[in-house]
Amino acid sequence: MLNVIELSSIEFTVHDLRRTFITTAESLDISAYALKRLLNHKMNNDVTSGYLIIDAERLRKPMQQITDYFLKCMGVKEETVISLRQISV
Repeated sequence: MLNVIELSSIEFTVHDLRRTFITTAESLDISAYALKRLLNHKMNNDVTSGYLIIDAERLRKPMQQITDYFLKCMGVKEETVISLRQISV
């Protein structure tokens, strides 16, 4: 992390990275329960969460959405838009 700070000349903490991650994830309309699991937050005060089984496989899609967003912002990956005309029914 110190190397990134040195190269970018931007001071940040690990908590800043978590805050950026969750803010980005929420802006992508990822469910609150998935957000809590991705951040490894406890859900013991929420009655509804007691009925949910959210395993790693269930978190794969939201995590990919977040990853794709960051890669697009960094110019590493272009956004893929599929025209409805290309989809055959």
